[in-house]
Amino acid sequence: MRIFRRFGFLTHKLWPVSEHSSLAPANRVSLLRITLCLACLSGLLLSWKLWLSTRYYPLTPVTEKLPFISPPFDLVLFVALLALLLIIAFRSRPLIPIVAFLVLGLFLCLSDQSRLQPWFYQYACMLAAFAFYLRKGPDEGNQRVLLNTCRLIIAASYFWSGLQKLGVGFIDRVFPSLINPYLNFIFGMVNLVPRPLFLAIPMLEVGIGIGLLTRRFRNLSVLLALITHILILALLIPLRRNSVVWPWNIAMAGFVVILFWRASDFSMRDLLLPRKLGFQTVVLILFGVMPLFSFVGLWDSYLSASLYSGNVEAAAIDVSESAKQRLPPAIQAYVQQSRATNKLQINPTRWSLIELNVPSYPERRVFINVTKKICAFAEDPSEVTLTIYGKPNRWNGSRETRTYNCADL
Repeated sequence: MRIFRRFGFLTHKLWPVSEHSSLAPANRVSLLRITLCLACLSGLLLSWKLWLSTRYYPLTPVTEKLPFISPPFDLVLFVALLALLLIIAFRSRPLIPIVAFLVLGLFLCLSDQSRLQPWFYQYACMLAAFAFYLRKGPDEGNQRVLLNTCRLIIAASYFWSGLQKLGVGFIDRVFPSLINPYLNFIFGMVNLVPRPLFLAIPMLEVGIGIGLLTRRFRNLSVLLALITHILILALLIPLRRNSVVWPWNIAMAGFVVILFWRASDFSMRDLLLPRKLGFQTVVLILFGVMPLFSFVGLWDSYLSASLYSGNVEAAAIDVSESAKQRLPPAIQAYVQQSRATNKLQINPTRWSLIELNVPSYPERRVFINVTKKICAFAEDPSEVTLTIYGKPNRWNGSRETRTYNCADL
């Protein structure tokens, strides 16, 4: 009991626990900046090969007119990103380093769309909020608007993440792939969890996103978010699956505490109806409105909180035996025999995960570009075939498919 009393005394000093107390905006801003930078730094280090040009998984630039970053300059730019994050984390007003980081990060993402991973997109927008509001000065009013802008990003991310998971893609494939290894190990090959119960997970995320906006359910939503991220990490870490999102989950847990715990100085109206046009309005459009267009294919899935949703496009690249033999040995390692079609096949997502430690960017244009690089080793257009599977139907999981050979691309 003495240990718990001492722990309670320490937490009371660090974070007041009375019902009406709240951490000062300046303290929240400082904690948020440090957490944000360390999380982004961890993500970059875990996906270091993604940010280099010296790799086999093809780069997909927005336009071929952009200059190719040859080694060792690709490594220099990557180290510069890391150094800028360290400077931002430990400087009180790091406006110039933030702008430099955003410009460099934007250039690297334009040079390869696969770098626009959902965690990097979120971190970059939060850093942009810092740059936009702190340039006006460190007064409390600007700090509150900055915090509200970041709160909107986090709450919207939970909300849309839940909606993206409402479908059989998540219920029948994604979540069972995460939980079944544990259930099968403990109980054998049995279906212990009723399918309708899986709906509780996306609905919980939607509820967290909405609850964070309300004063009444805000603290409860923070606790539910913390439990959610603990469970996600408990599922991913033992399987060593997609380690690049581990720090993202830890960061999201930190963000909800820093931004929402015992924060009663803002309302839903303050987040959804900005009093002035500014970067918060831009964030409202990007994170609050644009994800809706992803459901009709007018906005990218990874910009719409769709990671681990099962609601993304997929692709498979079939190659002939002769085409396989012409591939570099490093790429041949990703050619497998498909169980469904018995053909030699490259899965772009598996390739990206193994080589770059991130999933492939799930958009048609990226899959086509990856296939074009494989076609460069084919002597006949029919030796390489790309099949793109559209987003699954939410009710029955069916997908529209399109097939291309090298001549079509």
